Amino acid sequence: MHMFTFLFDDVGIPLNYRHMEGFGVNTYTLINRDGKPHLVKFHWKPTCGVKCLLDDEAVTVGGTCHSHATKDLYDSIAAGNYPEWKLYIQTIDLDHEDKFDFDPLDVTKTWPEDIIPLQPVGRMVLNKNIDNFFAENEQIAFCPAIIVPGIHYSDDKLLQTRIFSYADTQRHRLGPNYLMLPVNAPKCAHHNNHHDGFMNFMHRDEEVNYFPSRFDAARHAEKVHIPPRVLTGCREKCIIHKENNFKQAGERYRSFDPARQDRFIQRVVDALSDPRVTHEHRSIWISYWSQCDASLAQKLASRLNLKPNM
Repeated sequence: MHMFTFLFDDVGIPLNYRHMEGFGVNTYTLINRDGKPHLVKFHWKPTCGVKCLLDDEAVTVGGTCHSHATKDLYDSIAAGNYPEWKLYIQTIDLDHEDKFDFDPLDVTKTWPEDIIPLQPVGRMVLNKNIDNFFAENEQIAFCPAIIVPGIHYSDDKLLQTRIFSYADTQRHRLGPNYLMLPVNAPKCAHHNNHHDGFMNFMHRDEEVNYFPSRFDAARHAEKVHIPPRVLTGCREKCIIHKENNFKQAGERYRSFDPARQDRFIQRVVDALSDPRVTHEHRSIWISYWSQCDASLAQKLASRLNLKPNM
């Protein structure tokens, strides 16, 4: 439900890429200089502000140019009007993980900025258009499993799945040696014992391709300390006791001004008015929205000629 308060909100259609925020979604672990871990979320905020298209504007702009956001980004960079984003983080001490009324590792939740403030840590500027779209864009293989020292995974269940799945799909899409492609290879000096396979263009004859080996001992990179998590209790398969699926959705809706609320309601009504949506499904949706905000459910039910189940 929380996601739908973004999807059907004004921010559901960004004006273009330059005015769009970016979110890490998953929760990682940040390990400081003293070896103490903290949960962390990453955020990109455009310096030119967040701007969106309303429904009628989106129809006009999309009908004029179907790739208007891409064209805007390319033309802006070409003109020297380089788009810029500030990088922010939110951090939670692991000892405080259970002190909230929601699970910080739940990807459907946001961390309230009034109690977990954003901290600026960097910026990104796009100052050059690519020369070869296929080589520099189409072959990019972003992967949440590839991390740098100081950043580690968390117990985020979605992240744990993505760690394994992304490499599989990239091997299928780009081949087993996709990390050798210049756009995916490290910029610094790197060394491994990967041999052969399709699309392998590195000549390797100085070592064996297995480990460990008495014939050719490998050199180890310096180990990075990762603090172990201490776990106690019994492992059980049970319902998550901190689901709290409706509170943040209701709070976000109530934060809208009246005009924005009305636009939100109309978009939900339009979606639920699809003839393929059955009366039963509409009633279920109204019951969900009633748990987010009673007045919202009443307004939706009124426009859909339904009786809300409070």
